[in-house]
Amino acid sequence: MKKLLIILLLMAGAGCATSIESVSKDYAASSTALKDFARISNKDWLFGSGIIQAAIPASSLPSWVFDELKIIDEWMRENTEIDEWRLGYTVGMRIRLAGPIIQASIKQYAPALLGIKEVMMVLSFMGL
Repeated sequence: MKKLLIILLLMAGAGCATSIESVSKDYAASSTALKDFARISNKDWLFGSGIIQAAIPASSLPSWVFDELKIIDEWMRENTEIDEWRLGYTVGMRIRLAGPIIQASIKQYAPALLGIKEVMMVLSFMGL
């Protein structure tokens, strides 16, 4: 009985090790893909930031939006190569900025969309 228990524990341990290795490989691949996306999207950061700042009045967005845009704009002007932390920060900021920018854009340019039930369901799902 003792031998059987040891064998079962060894098999379970080997299975866990295989699963951990698989998850580790998936994480590494996903992390690399996300970093590639960040580097590519950072190349046109200033272009996108300019569009946002010109198309949406400051009064339509929370003040932190323009503050963050200016911080990252300055990084992009100063550096051709962004360090890992700032690379992650820009991805996180894109995610955080999406909500208020999409909401302000719809209110300004397509307010009729807010009266369509299906659109509101999608916006609600997005947390807007």
